[in-house]
Amino acid sequence: MIINTLSHMKFCFLCVLFIPSILISSDKAQLFPTALMKHETQWLMKVLEQAHYNKVSIEDLNSTDFINKFLGKLDKQKLYFTNDDVSEFHKKYSKTIKTHLQQGNLLPGFEMYNSYKTKAISRLSWVLKEIEKKPILFSDQNYTADRGSSTWASSKESLDPIWNKLIQSEYIREVMQQIDTNVSVFDSESKELPNYIDNARQNLTKSYSRWIKNIEEFEPSDVQEIYLTTLTHMFDPHTVFMNMKEKEKFDQAMNNEFVGIGARLQDEDGLCTIKELLPGGPAEASRDLEPNDVILKVAQAEGEFVDVVDMKLTKIVELIKGPQNTLVRLEIRPIKDPSSTKEVRIIRDKIKLTENLAKASIKQVEVKGETVNIGIIELPSFYGSSGGGPKATDDVEELINKLKTYEIEALVLDLRRNGGGYLSEAVNLTGLFISRGPVVQVKNTDGKIRKKFDFNPKISWNGPLFTLVSRYSASASEIVAGALQDHKRAIIIGDESTHGKGTVQSMIQMNLPFNLLANRNNGKTSAAKITIQKYYLPSGKSTQINGVSSDISIPSINMSLPIGESDLENALPNDSIVAVNFRKTDEQYLVEDNSISTLSESAKKRRIQSDVFNYLKRNIEFFKKRRDKKMFSLNLTKRIQYRNKERQTTEKLNTDRDNLSTLSYPQKNIRLDIVDNQLFESRKARGLDEEASSNSEEFIKPLDFDLPLNETLNIVKDYLLLKLPKEAALNQLEKPQEI
Repeated sequence: MIINTLSHMKFCFLCVLFIPSILISSDKAQLFPTALMKHETQWLMKVLEQAHYNKVSIEDLNSTDFINKFLGKLDKQKLYFTNDDVSEFHKKYSKTIKTHLQQGNLLPGFEMYNSYKTKAISRLSWVLKEIEKKPILFSDQNYTADRGSSTWASSKESLDPIWNKLIQSEYIREVMQQIDTNVSVFDSESKELPNYIDNARQNLTKSYSRWIKNIEEFEPSDVQEIYLTTLTHMFDPHTVFMNMKEKEKFDQAMNNEFVGIGARLQDEDGLCTIKELLPGGPAEASRDLEPNDVILKVAQAEGEFVDVVDMKLTKIVELIKGPQNTLVRLEIRPIKDPSSTKEVRIIRDKIKLTENLAKASIKQVEVKGETVNIGIIELPSFYGSSGGGPKATDDVEELINKLKTYEIEALVLDLRRNGGGYLSEAVNLTGLFISRGPVVQVKNTDGKIRKKFDFNPKISWNGPLFTLVSRYSASASEIVAGALQDHKRAIIIGDESTHGKGTVQSMIQMNLPFNLLANRNNGKTSAAKITIQKYYLPSGKSTQINGVSSDISIPSINMSLPIGESDLENALPNDSIVAVNFRKTDEQYLVEDNSISTLSESAKKRRIQSDVFNYLKRNIEFFKKRRDKKMFSLNLTKRIQYRNKERQTTEKLNTDRDNLSTLSYPQKNIRLDIVDNQLFESRKARGLDEEASSNSEEFIKPLDFDLPLNETLNIVKDYLLLKLPKEAALNQLEKPQEI
């Protein structure tokens, strides 16, 4: 969860321009910290000490763990460094690394990275030679796929057999992809095998060559971010350092808008390829670009073209992006005529990422023989904008008003994929469902507690409300779910509990020294996302570690995955504070406790003989079995047999899932005005029927079966029946009243 105020904290410390002589090195393979990075590091140390919730000091850093964590980030599978390498790093840096950080000196991190880079490129070059040899595909040995928990190898030579097994496994995988999935018997005498091996060799050579290229394209800012974020994670898992590139990505994700041409790009064998044109963007409006066109050169305004073939994709993106209302020229190879090239001129503009905004739909269910409309709102994040951009609360309110025109009897707020966002949006959005009252309590580092209330008596939806959550629902999602639960305003349905992130972060932008700021004309600086507060629900409970427990849980694979706060290292502990005393207004819709227990019992009974939950149980068991398998045979015949066995199980599960789609409830999608407008402009730009973009009035059963949502709708049906007097018609239910 983020506080949506960009604090410019001013920390005073001696600023000495630092230009290490080592930067003049002629070794282009080595990366080194810049002068700016010294100031950024010193600034980060001050921010951690003065702004972090725990007032952390670099003196509290466990140097041994820090070095181990950083090396683990570089060499996660322990395929490059040896035990001697690691010991040497500890011997060299364990006693001095704190001092280096206090001085803003990142050289230890860069030296460890440069060692990794040298070893990795050397090893991968060795692999390219090994790939040329005849592979052993019918061995009796096994390969351990995950070496993350293994010890470091004793020597470089002892890594050779590990890599040989990896190469064998990769060869087997590539060969298997060429063999028909229905083949169950395959041996070394097969006539097709030599051709399969040749194709596999070409693919592996291309893959490992690309791997080397990716390492060579790593930049100093990338090393800095990994090193400093490893440091911040030593104090809590949500405090991170962001270089300028990462800060820009973060802003784009939170604001759902950016300035550019409106195209998604992808590197395909060194060629920058357009994969998608964003609706309503300048690229689409130009009518000169198509998906799969290749960008060969980029020019700013009337300047010279820059060749971007084999250039790092992030560099190409930097060239194409720029200020609003400025010209960028592209030389492309059109997919419709690959033998030619053409120049495309585009004026950059603001792009709205509407695909990440709130979405709504209406589901039709049968209750006592009558068709009932249930509203669904899916909110992917608590996004916001400091300007006139989209805000989560405004969008959800717009969708609620549209849903009410269809006389919905209940509303489901789907937060399953919502990882959080702005604290202010969480408070405001909760206010759409309660008349007034506390939403969240926030405790600062000094122990002071501030209560955040909804003071607006207006309620946008004052009827039955159900909140659908998962283990991925985190931070701001947990505030909303927990507050609605405390107010007895909603029934929480989904995974046993949510993620468990009960901390607040603030984005603090760095203040550069004047002599460095003067040399930067784009106004961009790095930043730090710092944990500054813990939050608590109106009841005084913290969601930290524990999350929000569902009133009615649905079995889920998610609870078997290491995706919760409790799975993160250095997470802050759970605690509690005094509850807020408040009175619920008589006008506000409330959920009775006995309703939840009745609905829970009904759900348990329904699931006993349910084909849906029988499928879910088998799917979870199959997933756990696959997850726990760490060792694989290096015998092609055995691997094919194992694949066939898995395929049969997977096909049976897929068939059963497809059959369940008949149980889906008919739905009609509802869109935001901004989305409709964008689609209208998109069709207009492409010369298509502009009216065809309007919402269809037809209700259609979705092909993909959404089990948790379907079960939630079953619970909604049970609730409506529970609230319906015996022998009464559904239309006799008291309609929701907005206040």
